[in-house]
Amino acid sequence: MIDVAVIGAGLTGLALAHSLQAQGVKLAVFEARDRVGGRILTHVPQGPGAHVDLGASWYWPDTEPRMAALVESLALKSFVQPDQGHVLSLVDPARAPDVLDVQGIHGGARRLSGGMGTLTRSLHGRLLEGTVKLGHRLVAVHDAPDHVELHFARVESGVQHVERVTARRVVLTLPPRLLAQSVRFQPALSASTAHALASVPTWMAREAKAVARFDRPFWHAQGQSGSAFVSHPQAVLREVWDASDEQGAALAGFCAMGPDTRRPFERSLPLLASSQFAQLFGPEAHADLVLVNDWSLDAWTCSELDRLDPEPLPPQADPVLRRPHWSGRLFFGGTETARHAVGHMEGALESAARLADFLRHAKPTRHGTTRPLEESLASFELWVTLERQDAVPRYRQHLNQMLARQDRDRVTQRAMLATAEQTYTRALEQLAALELGWGVNRPLTPTGRSELTPQVLAPFSGFSKSLVNDALAFNASSCALSNFDTEHRPDADYLQAITVDLAAAWREFAWATNDLLCSRSGPSP
Repeated sequence: MIDVAVIGAGLTGLALAHSLQAQGVKLAVFEARDRVGGRILTHVPQGPGAHVDLGASWYWPDTEPRMAALVESLALKSFVQPDQGHVLSLVDPARAPDVLDVQGIHGGARRLSGGMGTLTRSLHGRLLEGTVKLGHRLVAVHDAPDHVELHFARVESGVQHVERVTARRVVLTLPPRLLAQSVRFQPALSASTAHALASVPTWMAREAKAVARFDRPFWHAQGQSGSAFVSHPQAVLREVWDASDEQGAALAGFCAMGPDTRRPFERSLPLLASSQFAQLFGPEAHADLVLVNDWSLDAWTCSELDRLDPEPLPPQADPVLRRPHWSGRLFFGGTETARHAVGHMEGALESAARLADFLRHAKPTRHGTTRPLEESLASFELWVTLERQDAVPRYRQHLNQMLARQDRDRVTQRAMLATAEQTYTRALEQLAALELGWGVNRPLTPTGRSELTPQVLAPFSGFSKSLVNDALAFNASSCALSNFDTEHRPDADYLQAITVDLAAAWREFAWATNDLLCSRSGPSP
């Protein structure tokens, strides 16, 4: 029997496996595809040319520290997304595109040399041989008193059969809707958990990307950045950007049509995309070969619920999916379940870190080898004091990045929430690393609350209120926000919406704190 079974070899699964392996946990990663990476997919040409990302492409170091740290730890090379030059806007297909009065729209985004696939390949390469098992499609999860039994469908020599695996604990990092659609749970999940799984839109599930390679980035000579927005009803691509790297030049874009609308144009979509590149950047942008990757056709990404969702909201999971299930034997993960940076690679790493806090072997306390409980709690309180001082600078980073990307929809509310969630996530990681001692924090009955929960939460008293006050003071003095009355001086309704968001984030943090403390209770295994 293995200690931990991780289902899904995307970024969350690989990062979690990397962390648990370093802690000496016996684990295995199971993946339905014949490759690792999930929605990270880099197309590498057989000859010269740009390495282009058909899935996840960017990260933002200023507000996504996990990605920045992982790239550095793996010694991967990154570069700034090309952003210099004019940004185009095409609103009338019968006219030439207009030039927008903006400078750069990607807000300091970075990409990886060789494509994002180098990230997942590097993580995979650092796992013990045989840890990742490809071609394993999860079909059922059965709970037992002291373990979980997994059923996988496999194909060998053209024959499908079922393989059974037992593990003490299981992490499901697949998109929640795919779990709801294709995995049988015994006993059945609670109604609230099943509803939560089915309610989370899958990031990238309805998207398609088109990419064309060129001999050189000719658009630079025209003073253009390669970025463009297309908003007329006949648009093939709604957004275009420079996808060049050190290996060659390229343009890429997101398809404007939804999955059902573009299905009749599946064969002609490359030609239509090439025509739109040329309409934006001139005849040189006609490409003989355009790669189109339609994620809605990927059975391991897009569920039937995603296909039927006409206007999906941004993925944001119910907090129930971030809590332990089946008495701590079953966990959900993946970027859709993240508290912060949902849908980004940062969110995938945040999810992996949360799971590692629960799953790594806790160190048993031995007399004289660890700090007293009071000293550990005092250390945590000092950490919280210093962390609270970083809240406003962190808020400003989130705000500035949104504005740099021309994203001005309720930026105050979203930046405050991102700041709070990032702070709480960091606090949970800090708490998981504390030496609290085995059996010290036994849960109270009948509520199941840990004795230590009130003490751990106490240093955060007044945090939300001070964050709001300090952020509003900054807004009032900000030149960048002076032309946006709603953000410069939010009205009562806007402030109420912010308060509700922060209160929800606080409640979830309190639950997560208690869950984590309770997981550390009891005798050492």
